[in-house]
Amino acid sequence: MLYWIGKWPVFKLPGLPKYAAQLVFLLKFGAGLFLTWIYTNYYTDRSTADLYKLFDDSKFMYEALFDKPKDFFKMISGLDNNAPYFDHYYFKMNNWYRPYDVDYDVYYDTRTLIRLNAFVRLFSLGVFAVHTLVWCFLSLIGLCLIYKACYRYFHEKQYWLGASVFLMPSVLCWGSGVLKEGIVFFWMGVMIYSIFQWINVGFKISYLLAITLSVIGFSLLKVHILFAFVPGLLAFIICRIRAYKNVRLTYLLVLTLIVAVGFNIQLVFPSINFIKVIAFKQQALLRLAYYTDSGSLTEMNPLDPSFFGFLRNWPEAIINATFRPSIFDAKNAMQWFSAYENLFISVCIILCIGLYKPITDPSKRAFAWFCISFTLVLFSIMGLTTPILGTLVRYRMPALPFLMLALILFTDTKRLIKLFKEFIWKYD
Repeated sequence: MLYWIGKWPVFKLPGLPKYAAQLVFLLKFGAGLFLTWIYTNYYTDRSTADLYKLFDDSKFMYEALFDKPKDFFKMISGLDNNAPYFDHYYFKMNNWYRPYDVDYDVYYDTRTLIRLNAFVRLFSLGVFAVHTLVWCFLSLIGLCLIYKACYRYFHEKQYWLGASVFLMPSVLCWGSGVLKEGIVFFWMGVMIYSIFQWINVGFKISYLLAITLSVIGFSLLKVHILFAFVPGLLAFIICRIRAYKNVRLTYLLVLTLIVAVGFNIQLVFPSINFIKVIAFKQQALLRLAYYTDSGSLTEMNPLDPSFFGFLRNWPEAIINATFRPSIFDAKNAMQWFSAYENLFISVCIILCIGLYKPITDPSKRAFAWFCISFTLVLFSIMGLTTPILGTLVRYRMPALPFLMLALILFTDTKRLIKLFKEFIWKYD
Protein backbone atom coordinates (compact mmCIF):
# COMPACT_ATOMS: atom_id res chain seq x y z
CA MET A 1 0.00 0.00 0.00
CA LEU A 2 2.88 2.37 0.68
CA TYR A 3 3.95 1.90 -2.94
CA TRP A 4 0.47 2.77 -4.24
CA ILE A 5 0.26 5.78 -1.93
CA GLY A 6 3.56 7.02 -3.34
CA LYS A 7 2.33 6.68 -6.93
CA TRP A 8 -1.37 7.64 -6.99
CA PRO A 9 -2.11 11.34 -7.66
CA VAL A 10 -4.83 11.45 -5.00
CA PHE A 11 -2.12 11.19 -2.35
CA LYS A 12 -0.02 14.06 -3.70
CA LEU A 13 -0.42 16.80 -1.11
CA PRO A 14 0.55 20.27 -2.40
CA GLY A 15 2.74 22.23 -0.03
CA LEU A 16 3.83 19.14 1.93
CA PRO A 17 6.79 16.76 1.36
CA LYS A 18 6.16 14.03 -1.20
CA TYR A 19 6.34 11.35 1.50
CA ALA A 20 3.73 13.08 3.72
CA ALA A 21 0.82 10.79 2.79
CA GLN A 22 2.94 7.68 3.34
CA LEU A 23 3.99 8.98 6.76
CA VAL A 24 0.38 9.72 7.70
CA PHE A 25 -0.63 6.22 6.58
CA LEU A 26 2.00 4.67 8.86
CA LEU A 27 0.77 6.85 11.74
CA LYS A 28 -2.81 5.80 11.04
CA PHE A 29 -1.98 2.12 10.86
CA GLY A 30 -0.03 2.41 14.11
CA ALA A 31 -3.02 4.15 15.70
CA GLY A 32 -5.30 1.41 14.36
CA LEU A 33 -3.10 -1.31 15.88
CA PHE A 34 -2.99 0.59 19.18
CA LEU A 35 -6.79 0.85 19.17
CA THR A 36 -6.96 -2.89 18.49
CA TRP A 37 -4.69 -3.51 21.48
CA ILE A 38 -6.87 -1.31 23.71
CA TYR A 39 -10.06 -3.10 22.73
CA THR A 40 -8.43 -6.53 22.98
CA ASN A 41 -7.13 -5.96 26.51
CA TYR A 42 -9.68 -3.63 28.09
CA TYR A 43 -12.98 -4.30 26.26
CA THR A 44 -12.97 -8.06 26.42
CA ASP A 45 -16.65 -8.61 25.58
CA ARG A 46 -16.41 -8.60 21.79
CA SER A 47 -20.20 -8.67 21.40
CA THR A 48 -20.40 -5.11 22.78
CA ALA A 49 -16.95 -3.78 21.80
CA ASP A 50 -17.49 -1.29 18.97
CA LEU A 51 -14.28 -2.25 17.19
CA TYR A 52 -15.08 -5.97 17.01
CA LYS A 53 -18.83 -6.45 17.17
CA LEU A 54 -19.63 -5.70 13.52
CA PHE A 55 -16.52 -7.51 12.30
CA ASP A 56 -17.58 -10.60 14.25
CA ASP A 57 -21.17 -10.38 12.97
CA SER A 58 -19.91 -10.24 9.37
CA LYS A 59 -18.53 -13.77 9.79
CA PHE A 60 -22.02 -15.28 9.63
CA MET A 61 -22.78 -13.41 6.41
CA TYR A 62 -19.43 -14.39 4.90
CA GLU A 63 -19.89 -18.09 5.74
CA ALA A 64 -23.02 -18.18 3.60
CA LEU A 65 -20.76 -17.74 0.55
CA PHE A 66 -19.60 -21.35 0.80
CA ASP A 67 -22.95 -22.99 1.57
CA LYS A 68 -25.41 -20.77 -0.31
CA PRO A 69 -23.62 -18.18 -2.48
CA LYS A 70 -26.93 -16.72 -3.65
CA ASP A 71 -27.85 -15.86 -0.05
CA PHE A 72 -24.46 -14.21 0.46
CA PHE A 73 -24.81 -11.94 -2.58
CA LYS A 74 -28.36 -10.99 -1.64
CA MET A 75 -27.36 -10.09 1.91
CA ILE A 76 -24.24 -8.18 0.94
CA SER A 77 -26.04 -6.24 -1.79
CA GLY A 78 -29.14 -5.57 0.28
CA LEU A 79 -31.38 -6.84 -2.52
CA ASP A 80 -34.40 -8.79 -1.32
CA ASN A 81 -32.62 -9.58 1.94
CA ASN A 82 -35.34 -8.61 4.43
CA ALA A 83 -37.46 -11.70 3.98
CA PRO A 84 -37.92 -13.86 7.11
CA TYR A 85 -35.89 -16.54 5.35
CA PHE A 86 -32.67 -14.63 6.10
CA ASP A 87 -33.35 -14.39 9.82
CA HIS A 88 -31.50 -17.63 10.46
CA TYR A 89 -28.35 -15.67 9.54
CA TYR A 90 -29.32 -12.44 11.27
CA PHE A 91 -30.32 -14.03 14.58
CA LYS A 92 -26.78 -15.36 14.93
CA MET A 93 -25.54 -11.75 14.89
CA ASN A 94 -25.61 -9.47 17.90
CA ASN A 95 -26.15 -6.22 16.06
CA TRP A 96 -28.42 -6.80 13.07
CA TYR A 97 -31.48 -6.53 15.32
CA ARG A 98 -30.74 -4.42 18.40
CA PRO A 99 -33.11 -4.18 21.38
CA TYR A 100 -32.47 -0.45 21.90
CA ASP A 101 -33.20 0.62 18.29
CA VAL A 102 -36.24 2.69 17.38
CA ASP A 103 -38.26 3.05 14.20
CA TYR A 104 -36.82 6.52 13.56
CA ASP A 105 -33.21 5.37 13.61
CA VAL A 106 -31.96 6.94 10.38
CA TYR A 107 -28.68 8.35 11.65
CA TYR A 108 -26.43 5.39 11.06
CA ASP A 109 -26.74 1.84 9.84
CA THR A 110 -24.61 -0.81 11.49
CA ARG A 111 -25.78 -3.22 8.78
CA THR A 112 -23.76 -1.30 6.20
CA LEU A 113 -20.59 -1.94 8.22
CA ILE A 114 -21.46 -5.62 8.63
CA ARG A 115 -21.82 -5.90 4.85
CA LEU A 116 -18.57 -4.04 4.22
CA ASN A 117 -16.68 -6.27 6.66
CA ALA A 118 -18.18 -9.34 4.98
CA PHE A 119 -16.95 -8.05 1.60
CA VAL A 120 -13.42 -7.38 2.90
CA ARG A 121 -13.34 -10.92 4.31
CA LEU A 122 -13.23 -12.11 0.68
CA PHE A 123 -9.53 -11.24 0.59
CA SER A 124 -8.66 -10.75 4.29
CA LEU A 125 -9.51 -14.34 5.19
CA GLY A 126 -10.76 -13.04 8.53
CA VAL A 127 -7.44 -11.44 9.58
CA PHE A 128 -8.46 -8.34 11.53
CA ALA A 129 -5.24 -6.42 10.75
CA VAL A 130 -6.12 -6.54 7.04
CA HIS A 131 -9.44 -4.85 7.80
CA THR A 132 -7.52 -2.19 9.74
CA LEU A 133 -5.29 -1.63 6.69
CA VAL A 134 -8.30 -1.25 4.39
CA TRP A 135 -10.01 1.20 6.75
CA CYS A 136 -6.81 3.27 7.12
CA PHE A 137 -6.38 3.35 3.36
CA LEU A 138 -9.96 4.47 2.67
CA SER A 139 -9.95 7.12 5.39
CA LEU A 140 -6.58 8.41 4.14
CA ILE A 141 -8.07 8.89 0.68
CA GLY A 142 -10.86 10.97 2.21
CA LEU A 143 -8.52 13.04 4.37
CA CYS A 144 -6.18 13.73 1.43
CA LEU A 145 -9.14 14.93 -0.63
CA ILE A 146 -10.24 17.20 2.23
CA TYR A 147 -6.70 18.61 2.41
CA LYS A 148 -6.60 19.24 -1.33
CA ALA A 149 -10.05 20.87 -1.31
CA CYS A 150 -8.96 23.26 1.47
CA TYR A 151 -5.43 23.97 0.23
CA ARG A 152 -6.40 27.00 -1.89
CA TYR A 153 -7.34 28.79 1.36
CA PHE A 154 -4.11 27.86 3.17
CA HIS A 155 -1.30 28.54 0.68
CA GLU A 156 0.85 30.12 3.39
CA LYS A 157 -0.37 27.87 6.20
CA GLN A 158 -0.08 24.43 4.64
CA TYR A 159 1.46 22.84 7.73
CA TRP A 160 -1.33 24.22 9.91
CA LEU A 161 -3.77 22.72 7.40
CA GLY A 162 -2.01 19.35 7.40
CA ALA A 163 -1.91 19.18 11.20
CA SER A 164 -5.60 20.06 11.47
CA VAL A 165 -6.75 17.52 8.88
CA PHE A 166 -4.47 14.58 9.69
CA LEU A 167 -3.15 14.89 13.25
CA MET A 168 -6.02 15.69 15.58
CA PRO A 169 -5.84 12.83 18.12
CA SER A 170 -9.48 11.76 17.69
CA VAL A 171 -9.16 11.79 13.91
CA LEU A 172 -5.94 9.79 14.04
CA CYS A 173 -7.36 7.27 16.53
CA TRP A 174 -11.04 6.73 15.72
CA GLY A 175 -10.53 7.36 12.01
CA SER A 176 -8.04 4.48 11.81
CA GLY A 177 -10.03 1.68 13.44
CA VAL A 178 -12.53 -0.69 11.86
CA LEU A 179 -15.37 1.71 12.68
CA LYS A 180 -17.83 3.86 10.79
CA GLU A 181 -15.69 6.98 11.16
CA GLY A 182 -13.02 5.86 8.70
CA ILE A 183 -15.61 5.29 5.97
CA VAL A 184 -17.28 8.59 6.89
CA PHE A 185 -14.01 10.41 6.20
CA PHE A 186 -13.78 8.69 2.83
CA TRP A 187 -17.21 9.95 1.75
CA MET A 188 -16.58 13.38 3.27
CA GLY A 189 -13.45 13.76 1.19
CA VAL A 190 -15.12 12.59 -2.01
CA MET A 191 -18.03 14.99 -1.55
CA ILE A 192 -16.13 18.08 -0.38
CA TYR A 193 -13.38 17.78 -2.99
CA SER A 194 -15.88 17.28 -5.83
CA ILE A 195 -18.12 20.16 -4.77
CA PHE A 196 -15.26 22.62 -4.25
CA GLN A 197 -13.65 21.64 -7.54
CA TRP A 198 -17.00 22.15 -9.26
CA ILE A 199 -17.43 25.57 -7.63
CA ASN A 200 -13.87 26.85 -8.06
CA VAL A 201 -12.65 25.12 -11.23
CA GLY A 202 -15.66 24.12 -13.28
CA PHE A 203 -18.14 21.34 -13.92
CA LYS A 204 -17.11 17.80 -14.82
CA ILE A 205 -19.38 14.81 -15.05
CA SER A 206 -16.97 12.96 -12.73
CA TYR A 207 -17.68 15.52 -9.99
CA LEU A 208 -21.42 14.99 -10.31
CA LEU A 209 -20.96 11.22 -10.21
CA ALA A 210 -18.73 11.46 -7.12
CA ILE A 211 -21.21 13.73 -5.32
CA THR A 212 -24.05 11.33 -6.13
CA LEU A 213 -22.09 8.35 -4.81
CA SER A 214 -21.17 10.24 -1.63
CA VAL A 215 -24.81 11.13 -1.00
CA ILE A 216 -25.71 7.46 -1.34
CA GLY A 217 -22.81 6.52 0.94
CA PHE A 218 -23.93 8.96 3.65
CA SER A 219 -27.54 7.80 3.36
CA LEU A 220 -26.40 4.24 4.07
CA LEU A 221 -24.06 5.18 6.89
CA LYS A 222 -24.53 8.52 8.68
CA VAL A 223 -27.08 10.68 6.94
CA HIS A 224 -26.95 13.34 9.65
CA ILE A 225 -23.46 14.33 8.49
CA LEU A 226 -24.89 15.02 5.05
CA PHE A 227 -27.58 17.19 6.67
CA ALA A 228 -24.89 19.04 8.65
CA PHE A 229 -23.07 19.92 5.44
CA VAL A 230 -26.13 21.27 3.61
CA PRO A 231 -26.44 24.76 5.21
CA GLY A 232 -22.75 25.57 4.84
CA LEU A 233 -22.47 24.28 1.29
CA LEU A 234 -25.61 26.10 0.21
CA ALA A 235 -24.43 29.36 1.79
CA PHE A 236 -20.95 28.96 0.28
CA ILE A 237 -22.42 28.46 -3.20
CA ILE A 238 -24.60 31.56 -2.78
CA CYS A 239 -21.56 33.56 -1.61
CA ARG A 240 -19.61 32.37 -4.66
CA ILE A 241 -22.42 33.41 -7.01
CA ARG A 242 -22.64 36.82 -5.33
CA ALA A 243 -18.86 37.37 -5.50
CA TYR A 244 -18.53 36.78 -1.73
CA LYS A 245 -20.58 39.81 -0.70
CA ASN A 246 -22.21 39.88 2.78
CA VAL A 247 -20.74 36.52 3.77
CA ARG A 248 -21.84 36.49 7.42
CA LEU A 249 -25.34 37.68 6.58
CA THR A 250 -25.66 34.99 3.91
CA TYR A 251 -24.71 32.22 6.32
CA LEU A 252 -27.03 33.57 9.02
CA LEU A 253 -30.00 33.75 6.62
CA VAL A 254 -29.38 30.29 5.17
CA LEU A 255 -29.03 28.69 8.62
CA THR A 256 -32.18 30.47 9.84
CA LEU A 257 -34.13 29.37 6.78
CA ILE A 258 -33.04 25.74 7.03
CA VAL A 259 -33.79 25.59 10.77
CA ALA A 260 -37.26 27.02 10.08
CA VAL A 261 -37.86 24.45 7.35
CA GLY A 262 -36.57 21.63 9.57
CA PHE A 263 -38.98 22.51 12.38
CA ASN A 264 -42.00 22.90 10.12
CA ILE A 265 -41.57 20.51 7.20
CA GLN A 266 -43.96 17.99 8.81
CA LEU A 267 -46.77 20.52 8.28
CA VAL A 268 -46.36 20.06 4.52
CA PHE A 269 -45.01 16.52 4.41
CA PRO A 270 -46.39 14.66 7.47
CA SER A 271 -44.20 11.62 6.82
CA ILE A 272 -41.04 13.74 7.32
CA ASN A 273 -40.50 14.89 10.90
CA PHE A 274 -36.92 15.83 11.67
CA ILE A 275 -37.57 16.97 15.23
CA LYS A 276 -39.16 13.63 16.14
CA VAL A 277 -36.27 11.78 14.53
CA ILE A 278 -33.75 13.69 16.66
CA ALA A 279 -35.81 13.24 19.83
CA PHE A 280 -36.22 9.51 19.16
CA LYS A 281 -32.50 9.25 18.49
CA GLN A 282 -31.80 10.59 21.99
CA GLN A 283 -34.17 7.97 23.42
CA ALA A 284 -32.41 5.21 21.46
CA LEU A 285 -29.01 6.25 22.79
CA LEU A 286 -30.35 6.47 26.33
CA ARG A 287 -31.60 2.91 25.94
CA LEU A 288 -28.20 1.91 24.59
CA ALA A 289 -26.52 3.49 27.64
CA TYR A 290 -28.69 1.55 30.08
CA TYR A 291 -28.57 -1.65 28.00
CA THR A 292 -24.74 -1.65 27.95
CA ASP A 293 -24.32 -0.10 31.41
CA SER A 294 -22.28 2.76 29.96
CA GLY A 295 -19.75 4.30 32.32
CA SER A 296 -19.78 7.73 30.63
CA LEU A 297 -23.51 8.53 30.72
CA THR A 298 -24.13 12.19 31.47
CA GLU A 299 -27.30 13.70 32.84
CA MET A 300 -29.34 15.24 30.05
CA ASN A 301 -32.85 16.65 29.93
CA PRO A 302 -35.21 14.52 27.83
CA LEU A 303 -35.56 16.18 24.43
CA ASP A 304 -39.07 17.41 23.81
CA PRO A 305 -39.85 17.30 20.04
CA SER A 306 -40.68 21.00 19.80
CA PHE A 307 -38.86 24.24 19.02
CA PHE A 308 -38.73 25.32 22.65
CA GLY A 309 -37.64 21.86 23.75
CA PHE A 310 -34.69 22.07 21.38
CA LEU A 311 -33.94 25.65 22.41
CA ARG A 312 -33.85 24.63 26.09
CA ASN A 313 -31.36 21.82 25.47
CA TRP A 314 -29.22 23.53 22.81
CA PRO A 315 -26.71 25.46 25.01
CA GLU A 316 -25.91 22.33 27.01
CA ALA A 317 -25.63 20.37 23.76
CA ILE A 318 -22.99 22.75 22.35
CA ILE A 319 -21.01 22.75 25.61
CA ASN A 320 -21.06 18.95 25.81
CA ALA A 321 -20.04 18.50 22.18
CA THR A 322 -17.22 21.05 22.38
CA PHE A 323 -15.71 20.62 25.83
CA ARG A 324 -16.71 17.26 27.29
CA PRO A 325 -15.44 14.99 28.58
CA SER A 326 -13.36 17.52 30.49
CA ILE A 327 -10.52 16.78 32.89
CA PHE A 328 -13.19 16.84 35.62
CA ASP A 329 -15.19 14.06 33.90
CA ALA A 330 -12.34 11.68 33.06
CA LYS A 331 -12.35 8.35 34.88
CA ASN A 332 -10.27 6.04 32.66
CA ALA A 333 -7.48 6.19 30.09
CA MET A 334 -9.75 6.72 27.05
CA GLN A 335 -11.65 9.51 28.79
CA TRP A 336 -8.38 11.20 29.79
CA PHE A 337 -7.28 10.96 26.16
CA SER A 338 -10.43 12.82 25.08
CA ALA A 339 -10.24 15.24 28.01
CA TYR A 340 -6.74 16.40 27.06
CA GLU A 341 -7.84 16.85 23.45
CA ASN A 342 -10.78 18.97 24.63
CA LEU A 343 -8.42 20.97 26.82
CA PHE A 344 -6.28 21.62 23.74
CA ILE A 345 -9.38 22.73 21.80
CA SER A 346 -10.31 25.07 24.65
CA VAL A 347 -6.83 26.63 24.58
CA CYS A 348 -7.08 27.06 20.79
CA ILE A 349 -10.43 28.84 21.14
CA ILE A 350 -8.99 31.17 23.81
CA LEU A 351 -5.97 31.91 21.60
CA CYS A 352 -8.24 32.63 18.65
CA ILE A 353 -10.19 35.14 20.72
CA GLY A 354 -7.04 36.75 22.08
CA LEU A 355 -5.19 36.79 18.75
CA TYR A 356 -8.20 37.41 16.53
CA LYS A 357 -7.37 38.72 13.07
CA PRO A 358 -10.11 39.64 10.55
CA ILE A 359 -9.98 37.69 7.30
CA THR A 360 -9.49 40.15 4.45
CA ASP A 361 -9.78 37.66 1.58
CA PRO A 362 -13.55 37.24 0.96
CA SER A 363 -13.22 33.68 -0.38
CA LYS A 364 -11.27 32.63 2.74
CA ARG A 365 -13.89 34.33 4.89
CA ALA A 366 -16.64 32.35 3.16
CA PHE A 367 -14.69 29.12 3.65
CA ALA A 368 -14.12 29.88 7.34
CA TRP A 369 -17.84 30.36 7.83
CA PHE A 370 -18.50 27.12 5.96
CA CYS A 371 -16.28 25.38 8.54
CA ILE A 372 -18.12 27.09 11.40
CA SER A 373 -21.51 26.19 9.93
CA PHE A 374 -20.69 22.49 9.57
CA THR A 375 -19.17 22.35 13.06
CA LEU A 376 -22.08 24.17 14.67
CA VAL A 377 -24.76 22.01 13.01
CA LEU A 378 -23.00 18.69 13.66
CA PHE A 379 -22.16 19.63 17.27
CA SER A 380 -25.80 20.66 17.79
CA ILE A 381 -27.20 17.39 16.44
CA MET A 382 -24.73 15.23 18.33
CA GLY A 383 -24.96 17.24 21.55
CA LEU A 384 -28.76 17.10 21.51
CA THR A 385 -28.97 13.37 20.87
CA THR A 386 -25.93 11.78 22.53
CA PRO A 387 -25.90 11.44 26.34
CA ILE A 388 -22.91 9.07 26.35
CA LEU A 389 -19.68 11.09 26.45
CA GLY A 390 -17.58 8.29 24.98
CA THR A 391 -19.95 8.02 22.03
CA LEU A 392 -20.19 11.80 21.68
CA VAL A 393 -16.41 12.05 21.23
CA ARG A 394 -16.63 9.79 18.18
CA TYR A 395 -19.81 11.21 16.71
CA ARG A 396 -18.63 14.84 16.81
CA MET A 397 -15.16 13.90 15.52
CA PRO A 398 -15.77 14.50 11.76
CA ALA A 399 -16.19 18.23 12.51
CA LEU A 400 -12.95 18.65 14.47
CA PRO A 401 -10.69 19.32 11.45
CA PHE A 402 -13.11 22.02 10.28
CA LEU A 403 -13.30 23.58 13.73
CA MET A 404 -9.51 23.81 13.81
CA LEU A 405 -9.37 25.22 10.26
CA ALA A 406 -11.82 27.99 11.19
CA LEU A 407 -9.80 28.83 14.31
CA ILE A 408 -6.58 29.00 12.28
CA LEU A 409 -8.09 31.31 9.68
CA PHE A 410 -9.34 33.71 12.37
CA THR A 411 -6.07 33.63 14.36
CA ASP A 412 -3.00 35.80 13.77
CA THR A 413 -0.69 32.79 13.48
CA LYS A 414 2.43 34.91 12.84
CA ARG A 415 1.88 36.73 16.11
CA LEU A 416 1.20 33.39 17.83
CA ILE A 417 4.52 31.97 16.59
CA LYS A 418 6.31 35.13 17.69
CA LEU A 419 4.82 34.93 21.19
CA PHE A 420 5.67 31.24 21.39
CA LYS A 421 9.30 31.92 20.43
CA GLU A 422 9.53 34.73 22.99
CA PHE A 423 8.16 32.37 25.64
CA ILE A 424 10.70 29.67 24.75
CA TRP A 425 13.61 32.15 24.75
CA LYS A 426 12.50 33.56 28.10
CA TYR A 427 12.66 30.19 29.83
CA ASP A 428 15.48 28.65 27.79
